[in-house]
Amino acid sequence: MFNNRFWERLFPVKRDFYKMLSDQAQATSEGIGILSNWLYSRSTEDYQLLFRQAGVADKIRFNMEGELIEAFATPFDRQDIYSLSVEMDRILYYAESTLMEMEDFEVSTDAPITDMVLKLKSGISELANAVTLLKTEPIKAKVHVELIRQVESAIDHIYRAAMKELFRSPDLKYIMKYREVYHHIKDASVHLGYTTDVLHKIVVRVV
Repeated sequence: MFNNRFWERLFPVKRDFYKMLSDQAQATSEGIGILSNWLYSRSTEDYQLLFRQAGVADKIRFNMEGELIEAFATPFDRQDIYSLSVEMDRILYYAESTLMEMEDFEVSTDAPITDMVLKLKSGISELANAVTLLKTEPIKAKVHVELIRQVESAIDHIYRAAMKELFRSPDLKYIMKYREVYHHIKDASVHLGYTTDVLHKIVVRVV
C-alpha cells in the first residue's frame, strides 16, 4: 500500500469522479422512473426491475467509494463526493421502501402518491442533469438546483394536503397504511433536498 501511494503521488492515477457521480445520478433517475411505471403497471417485472436498478446504483457507489479511498487527489472535497453519493443512495432506498410497503400493505395507487412520485421523478432528472454539468459548466448547474427546490416545495405541498385529507377518514388502519407510504415518498424528497444542498455547495466552490 505504501508503494502504491508513493507512486501515485509521483504519477497520479486519473479517476473521473465526475463521471462516477453522473453515472450514479443517472442510475438513480432511472430507478425513480421504474417506480413511477410500477405505480401504473403494478407488475412483478417492474417490481423486480427497481431492485435490480438499485443494485446497479449501489455497485457504482461502492466502486466510487473504493476509488475515493485510494485516490491521492480529487477534483473537489472528497467529503462532498462521499456525501453526494450517500444522499443519492438514500433516495433510492426510500423508493424501494415505498414500493415494498405499497405491495405488502395492499395500498392502491392514489392521486397524491402518483403526483408526488411524478414530481420526485422530475426532481431526480434535474439532479442528474446538474451533476452532468459539474465538470464542464458548473455555473449552469445552478439553474437545475433552483428547479429541484421548486420540486421539493411542490412535493411538500402535496404531502401536507394529502395528510390533511387522510386524517379525515374514520378508518385508522387505512390512515396508518397510507401515511407510511406518503411519508416514505416525502423522505425520498427530503434526501433529494440533502443531495441538492451538497451539490450546491460543490458548485459554489468550483465556480
